[in-house]
Amino acid sequence: MVDEAYIEMRCYIKYNLYYGQSEHTIRQNLIKAGWPVEKINQAFMELKGVKPVEKKAPAAKKEAKKKEPKAEEMPEPPIAAPVPSGK
Repeated sequence: MVDEAYIEMRCYIKYNLYYGQSEHTIRQNLIKAGWPVEKINQAFMELKGVKPVEKKAPAAKKEAKKKEPKAEEMPEPPIAAPVPSGK
């Protein structure tokens, strides 16, 4: 299952880094919005190209990945950090 809120959070990070926001400020905004630090760290690692080490379950159906927009296609950064689903 694709976590739309997580994808939105990754886009928020990407947008704000592109527009010059510091990683520290982005992290603080996401924490204030209710995101767990582990999810924030995971998103930053993925965006930096670092793959997290995790135990893999037996192979299952692959889900279609949602394409994230390129930096050139991104609009101005959002005003507020996205809220995790369930909040």
